[in-house]
Order: sequence, then C-alpha cells, then structure tokens
Amino acid sequence: MFQWYHLTMIKSVSRLARVLVSDLGEVVVGMLHAEQAQQPSRTTDDPVDHVGWRVWAYIALVTVAAAGCFLYLAPDFSGTDLQGFVTLTILAVVFERVGIRIYGATHVSAGVVALLAISIVYGASGAAIAAPVVVLAATAFTRSRWYVRLFDISSYTLVNVTAALVFHALIDVEAELSGWWVPAAMVAIVVNYAMNGPLVGIAVSLSTGEPWLDVWREKYQWIFPYYIVFGLLGVALVAAHVALGVPGIMAFVAPPLMMRFALHQYVTKTEQTVLELKQKNADLEAANHDITQMAHQLTEAYSGTLEALVLALDARDRETKGHSLRVSSYVQAIARELGLEEESQQWLDIQRGALLHDVGKIGVSDYILHKPGPLTPGEWDDMKRHPHIGYAMLKEISFLSGAADIVHAHHERFDGKGYPRGLMGDEMPLGARIFAVADTFDAMTSDRPYRKAVPPQVAWQEILSHSGTQFDPRVVQAFLAVYDELAQEKQAIDGEEKLRAA
Repeated sequence: MFQWYHLTMIKSVSRLARVLVSDLGEVVVGMLHAEQAQQPSRTTDDPVDHVGWRVWAYIALVTVAAAGCFLYLAPDFSGTDLQGFVTLTILAVVFERVGIRIYGATHVSAGVVALLAISIVYGASGAAIAAPVVVLAATAFTRSRWYVRLFDISSYTLVNVTAALVFHALIDVEAELSGWWVPAAMVAIVVNYAMNGPLVGIAVSLSTGEPWLDVWREKYQWIFPYYIVFGLLGVALVAAHVALGVPGIMAFVAPPLMMRFALHQYVTKTEQTVLELKQKNADLEAANHDITQMAHQLTEAYSGTLEALVLALDARDRETKGHSLRVSSYVQAIARELGLEEESQQWLDIQRGALLHDVGKIGVSDYILHKPGPLTPGEWDDMKRHPHIGYAMLKEISFLSGAADIVHAHHERFDGKGYPRGLMGDEMPLGARIFAVADTFDAMTSDRPYRKAVPPQVAWQEILSHSGTQFDPRVVQAFLAVYDELAQEKQAIDGEEKLRAA
C-alpha cells in the first residue's frame, strides 16, 4: 500500500514539473504573441491577444517565483506518512471542487483548510507539492484559459508555501501538539489571506484597469472572517490527524462540507440581490448622464432664446443696437475678476440679467423710445417704469427669477440716488452693481444720435471719478484690472461694425 502511494507521489511530482516547465514556455510564447497582436495585420479574436503585456509580465513573474519555490523545496519532502499526505491532498482537491464562485471572480472554498493542515504537518516542502497538484486537479475538465490556470497554480503555491514557512518559524512541530499551535495557525492563515487577495487583485486590476485596492475591497475584503474560521478548522484537522490518522481526517470532512452548504445557500440568496443593485446603479448612472446632457441642451436652448429676444429688442431700439450683448460680455469679464465661479447659478443670473436688462422697454411707447430730443418730465417718468416692467415680466419664470432682480435694480446707484427704489450699497444685487459699471462704459464709448462716443480712456476716468458714489468701489477696482481687455474688445467690435458699414 505504501509503495503504491510512493509511486503515485513520484509520478505526480514528475508530471507537475513537466507542466510547470511547459506552461512557463507557453507564457513566453504568449508574450511574443501579445506583442505581435499590436500589429495591424493580426485579425484573430483569440482572447490571449487581448491580454496586455503588463498582465503577461505579472503572470511570468508570479510563475517564476512559484517554480523557484517548488524546485527549491520539493526535494526536501521526506515522504514520511505519505498516506496521510495523499489523503489530505485529495481532501483539499474535493474541497476546491465544491468551492463557490461568488459575484463572478471571487472563489471561496475550504481547500485552504486541508492545505493549512498540510503546511503544518508537512512543512513548506509539502505545501509546495500539494498546492499545484490541488489546483491542477480542481480545475481539470474546466474551461479556464491556460494562462489563468497557470496563474492560479503559481499564486496558490506562493501563498501556501509562505503560510507554511511562517507557521514553522513560530512553532516547533517536533514538539507535542499544544495550545500555541492555534495562534501560530491564525498568523499563518492571515498571511495566506494577506497575500492571496492582493496577488489576485493586482492581476484583475492589470486586466480590467480598475484600481487593485477597489478590486480587493469589493471581492476579498469581506471574506477575511472565513479565513479565520478556516484557520481554526485547519488546526482541528491537524489534531484529528495526529490523534486518529487517516480515519480522523475522513471524520473531519463533515464540518467543512456543511460550511460550504451553508455558504452556498447564503450566496444564492444574496448574489441576485447584489447583481440587481449593480444593474440599478448602472441604470441610475446612465439616467444621470442623460439628464445632465438634457440640462446642458436646455441651458444652450435658453441662452439661444434669450439672445434672440435681445436681438429683437435691439432691433426695436435702433439707437442701442448690440448694446445688450456687449454689456453682457463686459459684465462677465468683471465678474470673473471678482472671483465668481463660472457657470454657477450666480454667474448665470448675472449673465442673463445683463442680456435682459432693457426687456422692460417693451412697455415703453416707440414715440418715447425714438424721440430725438430731450424727454419731458412726464415722458421721463414713463421711461423710468421699464425696470419694474422687466422685473414683473421675468420674476415668475423660474430660471430667470435671479436675473429679474438684476433687471429691477440695473438703474440703481451705489449712493442710493438711483431708481426705481433708491437702493443703497449692498442693498443692490452684486450683478446690478457690476452691470452699472459695464453699462456706463459701453454707453460712453458708443455713438448715440445726440452725441459721439468718447475714447475708452475718458470713460475710464469718468467711472473712476464716480467710485463710491454712482459705482461700488470694489467693482470699479475689478473694472480697472480688466480695462485693457475691455478696451481691446471694444476696439475689435468697432472695427467689425465699420467693415459691415463699408
């Protein structure tokens, strides 16, 4: 009986060595194929061609490290109690075969229980032999790709060999089984967990582009308690083996299988819920993207509609043609200098208020609007009604309610001598205070039927001289900071108008 076990183990080790060498050769060939896959002449749809060179390099690195562990440690295997070793290996294969794949990529099985027992009883050399055999046997007749299987063999070997080395560094297994074996086994299983998650997580991260820490948190962080239980079961399995030999191992099969059954039931109940939540989250993200696009389109439609309305108003008031668009541009330059956040609600309110400041002139008669000479006191009172008319027109429109306040106050003064309400200082909306400066600059530098435009420098001096009375000093300082920009813009506008007139 022992000769049969010994012969079987020799054949397994020999076969495993051939597989490792063969698969390592395939990795090198695969890496060359991956480089060739970047050339346009390749048309194959083989999934291997879609694996990046970083993944190949990572698989090769892990494989070489595992092969080195195997070749260095396997010859030290004594073969003592070969029957127990083979039995534990078969048990590990069975546990791996009945493991549960959770949420796509996470695989949970009790195979680590038997492998921890092998690591404790047979040391790192036993783990180096058993781990690849377990993965090969557990993945036999499956459709996993060869490079995935090779990585699984290599990573499984590394984590179990490391766990074995840690345990034997803490405990002298030649001594009698004692309570100190439990904390040592806990440390070994924690090392197993700490290596396994990152090793696989990095592979997934390199393949998908997701941050490896996110992969680990999603797929491996939550299984830590299971590893603690597996560690305790591994010590219990060792105790059963020491006390009863192979019959003790066989008697131990029931608890892990029951754990697997319970875990399978739990996963079956929750996996569908998790997938549904992920799908709903994806649907919400898609809906949010659509809503954002629609909001952007609506904003553009609003802006286009407002500009069309302003052009219609300017066409009615021929004396101030283009005035609203120019003032809106000047207002934005000053607001930007004051530190207002672009595209914020306050920014949009100021921009729209500047565009629509004269919308209330719809309620003023053409006779008054186009009168070439000075207005009579009664006509002037009628003209003064247009801020209130504009406010009344806009205040009930939700996306223009903020602009309505600016329209209402665009003829107020910082010293309280403006109209229609005589607001003073900060009682005026900031947008109205900015508008007052921009409007004055444009009015003074534009031709009117009753006077010619003044040079920008003259307008600059006039605005500065009225700082603190007609204008907010802080806004005047911002205007002075962007004066060169506004003067250049005004010069460009005048040049375009002369070209059109010619």
